[in-house]
Amino acid sequence: MKLTTLQADRYRSLKHVGTSFGGLNVLIGTNASGKSNVLDALRFLSEGVRAKDFADSVADRGGIVHLAWKGEAADEISIETHYEDEGERYAWTVSLRRVTGGFATWERLYQIHDGDPPGHLLEANAGKAWWYSTQAKSNRVNLALAPTACALAVASADESFPARRLGAFVQRWGFFDPSPPLLRRASNASDADRLDTFGRNLAARLYALQKGPDGGEAFNRIVMATRRVLGLPEQLLLRVSDIDGRVYFVQREPGLSYNVHQVGASSGTLRMLAMMTALFGEEDASLVGVEEPENHVHPSALRAFAEYLRDASERVQILVTTHSPLLLDCLPKAEEVAVVRRTQDGTTIEREQHPEAIDAALDASGFGLGEFYETKGFGA
Repeated sequence: MKLTTLQADRYRSLKHVGTSFGGLNVLIGTNASGKSNVLDALRFLSEGVRAKDFADSVADRGGIVHLAWKGEAADEISIETHYEDEGERYAWTVSLRRVTGGFATWERLYQIHDGDPPGHLLEANAGKAWWYSTQAKSNRVNLALAPTACALAVASADESFPARRLGAFVQRWGFFDPSPPLLRRASNASDADRLDTFGRNLAARLYALQKGPDGGEAFNRIVMATRRVLGLPEQLLLRVSDIDGRVYFVQREPGLSYNVHQVGASSGTLRMLAMMTALFGEEDASLVGVEEPENHVHPSALRAFAEYLRDASERVQILVTTHSPLLLDCLPKAEEVAVVRRTQDGTTIEREQHPEAIDAALDASGFGLGEFYETKGFGA
């Protein structure tokens, strides 16, 4: 299954924004252009499916008032996403409507058929929900939910619901913005099911991967990939504290007689370990978003890292935000790049209409993709 398009209306800076997605997607723009809001809109959907409710996700973002576009009074926020799955196509829309005391959810799911009206598979409005079922009388399951519930998540637990794979797909999205101060912390061994967004449980996740059913293959790949990009660590050694049972790691570095503790590892090394864990340690992930991978990483390391991005995109959809034209120079396909700009009317996202022609022109000129977008003023 693949995510193919996003249309966001009045979600933060995304007043009216639409974009498409392929296997590898790089969103480049200046600070406050809105590129992170694209990832956040998708993260919002995934959180809602996992929690079966959008209430906590709205609260974590400051409430419905602060989640909405600030250019005008916004009483409704809408996120529409489209998907393809082995010839089947779906359109899922989640709208948040302001009501007294908070918000209510209006949710719709359609199966799209060429030349025919879309098939209506699910709808929920302020808790009054129904979805299509192959086993229920009249082919419908009717259910009262909380006004802020995620009906897709509830329906996906029904084996007779024809789009239940969609719920599982969205649930397995992962978004990562590793923070060096948090990456330096030891973590509980029990907190290892999936890598935390900010990398709080990096050591525990690596420990679980080293002990995993693949014999540590994913762990070894993560360490080797990090070493290839940065030149270290020579070896990563995981430890369990005798004091509190928390997991931490030490690493061997070239030229040193003693190991470097996780607390003292460089910010770039820690971020690269976390990003490689996101790319190759989350086997169940169906989509991975990474925020600004160039942060804390020397520009000379970006080419090798870009190769791993492309490698991972053969298995899972990848979305990357960046400020760096240097990263674009390492990614030769114009079709993979979307330029994000901020205007007085909110965020805009532009993709090239004829990417093949740009690729051919760049090959002939010797210029890189980053140089091309700098010339165009990618952040102007």
